[in-house]
Amino acid sequence: MLELILIRHGQTDSNIRRTYVGWTDVELNEEGIRQALELKEKLKNISVDKIYASPLKRAKKTAQIINGNFCLDICYDDNLKERNFGIWDDLTDDEIKNLYKNEYNMWLKDWKNYCIKGGESGLESYERVVKFSKNIIDSFDEGRILIVSHLGTIRYMISYLLGMDIESSWRFRLDNCEMAKIQIIDDYGVLVSLGKYT
Repeated sequence: MLELILIRHGQTDSNIRRTYVGWTDVELNEEGIRQALELKEKLKNISVDKIYASPLKRAKKTAQIINGNFCLDICYDDNLKERNFGIWDDLTDDEIKNLYKNEYNMWLKDWKNYCIKGGESGLESYERVVKFSKNIIDSFDEGRILIVSHLGTIRYMISYLLGMDIESSWRFRLDNCEMAKIQIIDDYGVLVSLGKYT
């Protein structure tokens, strides 16, 4: 059996400001580092065969802290990056509404297909995540793989692995340094847990 542990990175100042943080390369704040250290402690008694992470600093640092338990080579993959929000990146909802009102309304009507200037559409980022997920399933029959990434990316991955559509991704919530555990059984995914590690 293959088990995937999907972990959202620790807190950043941009998370506190509630901005659309895509490819802007923000660091973990002190709370984010504390969260990662706490999760590292909770995961110390499990075995992990492979670690993948987004190369963005907030996910990279979270993975490096947790990897203190395992001392594995972390594989950084661009397909695990958050959605690229282009000119909206690191802006709040209100800032986007004020600066890009027409574009924001178009995005609300069709978030899957609307491509933010300088960024990517929901479907484009979803397809990246599906590509990564398929590669993992094709490459491993068993073991435990830890994947450190971002909220949108993890939502997409859960939806795909559970055989749900892209719209379903909005139904999943993970706070910083929370995780989803999915077991792959006979080529389909089973959601074992979602939220804080227990």
